Amino acid sequence: LVLDMGLCGCMCRVCLCLLALPLLLICSVCIPEVELAYIRFVETYTIGVPPLRLLLLILGQVPRIWEHGPLGVGPVWNPRLIYAVDGYKTGGLLPFPNPENFTRGYMLARVSYEKVRAVHHNPHLKRDGKRFIGVETAKVPKGYFSEGVLPTLLQMNTDDPLRYAHRDLLSAAMPSIAQHFEPPEFKPLPDISPIDLVQDISWHLKIPFPKVVSTMVQNIFAYTFFRHAFGVELSNDELPLLREWLGVPGKLFLGIVSEAGGKHCQGLAKVFEDKVAASEWGRQFMEEAESRGLNGIERLRKTVFEFSFAGFGGDGPGGALATMKMLRFIQKSPEKYVPLFKKDPEAFVLEVIRTQGGGGAGVNPWVVEKTQSYKLGTGNVLTEYAGHYGATIALHANHDPSVFGGPSADQQYAMTFIPGRENADRMLTFVGELREIRKCPNVTGCDAAPRFCLGTFMLQRIMKQIGFYYIQGLEDQLGRREHEEM
Repeated sequence: LVLDMGLCGCMCRVCLCLLALPLLLICSVCIPEVELAYIRFVETYTIGVPPLRLLLLILGQVPRIWEHGPLGVGPVWNPRLIYAVDGYKTGGLLPFPNPENFTRGYMLARVSYEKVRAVHHNPHLKRDGKRFIGVETAKVPKGYFSEGVLPTLLQMNTDDPLRYAHRDLLSAAMPSIAQHFEPPEFKPLPDISPIDLVQDISWHLKIPFPKVVSTMVQNIFAYTFFRHAFGVELSNDELPLLREWLGVPGKLFLGIVSEAGGKHCQGLAKVFEDKVAASEWGRQFMEEAESRGLNGIERLRKTVFEFSFAGFGGDGPGGALATMKMLRFIQKSPEKYVPLFKKDPEAFVLEVIRTQGGGGAGVNPWVVEKTQSYKLGTGNVLTEYAGHYGATIALHANHDPSVFGGPSADQQYAMTFIPGRENADRMLTFVGELREIRKCPNVTGCDAAPRFCLGTFMLQRIMKQIGFYYIQGLEDQLGRREHEEM
């Protein structure tokens, strides 16, 4: 009995140590110098064991959850990962988990401004038409993608004539995505007051999970987004259905699919396809498509799908996440950021997007055309093979001191939040360089920016509207407190 108790005590102490080590690590990397040293160690000595490196990277990013929400554990939100190994000057690459097999090899992600821009502006960039967010669509049961949705614009090569034909249709039939457009006046959801929104964000700052984008922000963004994009208003019954529909990609990625799931997903998609098709905008859009020899209803389904998943995004990368990041950012220091927002809303929105991200990580994946070996900042050498996948991380490129570091190419200056900074219009979050996108006559694309986000301008308008609504909540809250103190 004494022996058993001694053994149990020993085992308990071992268990406590095993639990304490990750906690000690997570607390330690909150110190900037320790974090940089930790990143250098992981990148230098664990590169040969991809699963171990990924685990250690995730553990080291846990404190970033309070900065970026649950997605903060990923390697796409923290530019310190690049600074730690002098990555901007030595190769401009970050080994990324291999989407085909996380346990073997890497997909090399471009992170320096020069390398990311080269991919994004490549007029002949190759994508894998068989995969959507890493999922082989041919293996997915019927119903998860409506007839006519595949391949999406995200899957098409930049120089694919079908891609240009669809974007040209959108340029003609969707004025809301143009650079110059007078948006509808902001209309709040009846059950979300400005103060409600402030309280929601305040709570999320304290407990940033389980959702990346709070339900309230998803609802207010989706409602505004559908009014801007399609001229329709979603009801309180439709909003949860939209959120459920946008949760499907996560299930596809994890392999949680079934015949019944496909049928249910088809029913969810139909709710929004039918609503938009019945609208004035929907009828005009289908007429325009038919006049070009295209299938009107299939083009509408494709458009509703692409704008919902890539534009809105739900509880993941997309416009709602960018808006969530802006509101969290303002709430961290309202006395500092509210005046900056009011002074120049457009500059404020762009700087939030540059420094905080919000949309997709970049162009992921794309198909590598040439076999080549690269020496990383750690001294390790990795080979990238033709036909395999490559990636880009726009947020890291947006912190490259060679472009955003001022006259002295300073790292700290590149990481500082400065609305209206020089080169703000060189950010790459919208895939193409913003100043080059503005040179295009419409969203079809042009030589200056052959590939860029369709929602580049619409997203900025929506974020400004919701930003003003949020600030109204802060001011209402302040007025209420002053009244109570009288």
